[in-house]
Amino acid sequence: MKSFHTIFKGFSGWIPSKFADPLGGKIKKFALVWHGAIIVAPSVAVSAIAIRMLGWLQPLELAALDANYRFRPTEPADDRIVIVAVEESDLAYLKQWPLSDAMLAKLLTQIQQHQPKVIGLDLYRNLPIPPGHSELTKVFKTTPPIIGIQKVVGDRYSSEVPPSPVLAKLGQVGANDIVVDQDGVLRRGMLFPIPGEPLPSLGLALAMTYLNDKEITPTADSKGYMKLGKTVFTPFEKNDGGYVGADAGGYQILLNFRGPARSFTSVSVKDVLENRIPANFLRDRIVLVGAKATSLNDSFYTPYSRSFLSTPVRTSGVEIQANIASQILSSALQGRPFIQVWNNTLENFWIFLWALLIASLGWKLRNTKALFFLFRITGLLLVTVVSVSILGYVSFLLGWWIPVVPPILTLLGATIATSSYVYVSRLRELNTKLEQTVQDLEQALRELEHSQIKLIQSEKMSSLGQLVSGVAHEINNPVNFISGNIKYLQDYYQDLSNHLELYQQTFPNAGDEIEEDAEAIDLEYLLEDLPKIAVSMETGIKRIEEICISLRTFSRGDTSNKVAYNIHEGIDSTLLILKHRIKGNSDRPEIKIVKEYASLPMVNCYPGQLNQVFMNLIANAIDALDDSKGERSYQEIQANPHQITIITQVLADKNNLAIRIKDNGLGMSSEVKEKIFQHLFTTKAVGKGTGLGLSISRQIVEETHGGKLNCISTPGEGAEFIIEIPVIVVVD
Repeated sequence: MKSFHTIFKGFSGWIPSKFADPLGGKIKKFALVWHGAIIVAPSVAVSAIAIRMLGWLQPLELAALDANYRFRPTEPADDRIVIVAVEESDLAYLKQWPLSDAMLAKLLTQIQQHQPKVIGLDLYRNLPIPPGHSELTKVFKTTPPIIGIQKVVGDRYSSEVPPSPVLAKLGQVGANDIVVDQDGVLRRGMLFPIPGEPLPSLGLALAMTYLNDKEITPTADSKGYMKLGKTVFTPFEKNDGGYVGADAGGYQILLNFRGPARSFTSVSVKDVLENRIPANFLRDRIVLVGAKATSLNDSFYTPYSRSFLSTPVRTSGVEIQANIASQILSSALQGRPFIQVWNNTLENFWIFLWALLIASLGWKLRNTKALFFLFRITGLLLVTVVSVSILGYVSFLLGWWIPVVPPILTLLGATIATSSYVYVSRLRELNTKLEQTVQDLEQALRELEHSQIKLIQSEKMSSLGQLVSGVAHEINNPVNFISGNIKYLQDYYQDLSNHLELYQQTFPNAGDEIEEDAEAIDLEYLLEDLPKIAVSMETGIKRIEEICISLRTFSRGDTSNKVAYNIHEGIDSTLLILKHRIKGNSDRPEIKIVKEYASLPMVNCYPGQLNQVFMNLIANAIDALDDSKGERSYQEIQANPHQITIITQVLADKNNLAIRIKDNGLGMSSEVKEKIFQHLFTTKAVGKGTGLGLSISRQIVEETHGGKLNCISTPGEGAEFIIEIPVIVVVD
């Protein structure tokens, strides 16, 4: 919003200070609230206007104009005009084309007998067509008024065609030049083909002749435009309506067609020649003589020619001139509206207005839920498009051609732009929230890692607790053994000491007393049992030493670098520590340990961490076997004993060694097997496991030692954990 702030700061510089602050604040607040609409509306409107000025919308706008022509109510035929048409049946009847001068003279004479107001001859007669040229010349001179045609403007497709010399001398000639748009459709009528010259079009000449009797003559208004009665004929400009850079040469108007082809009353040449028309049928009417036969190819596409359901129908040239004459007469006499257009400023404001409307309403809906917003703005788009179409159609019925396609394009563009702007704004807000969430998650992750370290330490302490418990159990027996025999040792020693002292006092000649004392203390047994006691004490002390060695082996601290280690020593020390759990009890016999050790080299590793893995896996195997007891009796278990098999081997590739720890418990399902290495997942009862043992074990094996830890298990067949670690041989 920095740009808005800059604008308002500069804007307030020339406003009195007592008004600048409150006014600037209100404008700034308004801009902040409605900034989406303020940005979208002008941008889309300017884009649509630019596209329109390039002419890219002209085909669509002309198509919309044509649709208005076709959809408006049909107007009644103009009873002031009758067309004497040359149809295909007339060509068969006449057996000649063009009409000979004699035949044309006869036709005009027949028409004149019905006393028409004026006759328009939409047939070129610049050259004599014998026979009967003198008769036709006489008819031209003696049968007023007959208005002929000439083609004034030539192009690359056709050249100029001069008028009949006789009618030219009489000043009874009109131009039949027409203007066709780039798409081949005729939408404009020519009043004067050459600016500054008084030669009117045939339709205008016929209309002015008709209006002379009503004392309506052409005049010029303040701008120099032709005026008939109260109607000013505003000339067509090259950028009027949906046109961009159109050919506006001469004095043109937009045609307000009365209807599609054959909308005017028409009779055939044959009916006129054979006098088969009512007596007053042509009286006081404008009579146009021209070709309608398809084979003569004097026809044009009009707005009524377009159709999705039928073959396009073209309108003959004589009917085009009839439409021009009818439009002039109806406007001058009945006030029938011309097709008028707005100036460019008003059209551009109209386009901007719709852009502002859809942008403002769409922006107002921005806080609704995404799906509802999409539905509402789509509904709003449909309503506004229909509204523009209806307003364009109603305006056309009133005689105004207003832009329809550019506003619809603007509505579509503004809808897309507003929706995009709203969604981008929401994405920015969501992105801000997401960034905050990421920060929160990062903080939570740090806290989780800290908690995980604590849990790992807790797991480690749990393992250490098991270790200490086992050590205490193992040390307890030899200590009790020594404690139980030490009293006897003291008694034996005291007795022996006393005896020896007495022996010294009485020896060298041992008397009966010494012999009696030796017999009393059973000296032979004493001397025999004392070595046994010493042996027992030695055995107990040795046991204590073994336990201490195992403790040192299992709990040896890891350094920053890997060290040489004998894998078998680690496994054996772990088994020794867990021996108290392996031993039998009142519920089950001793768990059988089967060791199938291969010859393994010393490897570089972190011994303490690998021992923790061995502890977790063997302890879990013992738990699994204890859980598999179920309702089985001691004897049943003894018949099919619990067993843990530990296999070590160097794999075939010689680069990895494997340690397999397998139990014959109940096994696990595939669902459990998929989750056992996940953090905090455990199948043990509350208080018996943290769910971190296997997760930490996999991390130690795979991440720390670059190995693999996998599980193979089938329900009812136990579980096997396979540790694979690289062999890094230590050279002595």
